[in-house]
Amino acid sequence: MEDSVAAAPHYGVVGFFVLGTLLFAFLAWRFAFSPAPVFRHFGIGLAWTAAAFAVWSAIVWIRPENLHLWTSVGAALFFPGYLFFLNAATHTWLPRNRRLALGLAGLYLVALFVVRTFIAPSEPGFSERGLFYFNTQPPVLLLYIISLVGAVMSAGNAVARNISVPWVSRATSVCINLVVVCAVILLTSYDDDLQTYNGYLLGAALLALSVIYLRRKPA
Repeated sequence: MEDSVAAAPHYGVVGFFVLGTLLFAFLAWRFAFSPAPVFRHFGIGLAWTAAAFAVWSAIVWIRPENLHLWTSVGAALFFPGYLFFLNAATHTWLPRNRRLALGLAGLYLVALFVVRTFIAPSEPGFSERGLFYFNTQPPVLLLYIISLVGAVMSAGNAVARNISVPWVSRATSVCINLVVVCAVILLTSYDDDLQTYNGYLLGAALLALSVIYLRRKPA
């Protein structure tokens, strides 16, 4: 990893995070105002995701000295989103079971934040080609993957099941699952070429979702 954070920003990386911020924000807007709770909670989760991407956009543009602090702020913004995703994923559960699941998930996220911040802190940095890496420690990485699959992917599948148009339902499920897989690769891989292709795929999946819901409301 490159030691200096003061070097010129990689505009492709900046563009990726800015585009991600805008597309997540757009999808959040389309879903969050739905009267159906499963769509509304999913949209609020996307809004928190957009906020996290906005922080990371600032990181790759400004390249602040305290990368760990800034990256932690972005990660912290994800955590409320996880709870809303979980709310969407469990919308058919009995109320007491949902409350229990959300309570346990809240404790899980607090423990995750403590572990990633104080016990096994990440060492974020930039590669020689200017790509940003979170450099998450393996135990924390496992916890992140469990959160992504358990909350985000499950929420996406719950959303897809509640969409009445078959092709929209299938396309939504495929695109959301692709986004989760790309997010896992974003966290785990340290290969610049793979991350470049992964960025294109993640952007394409978000763009496809945005095109689907450009004039169509979730229903």
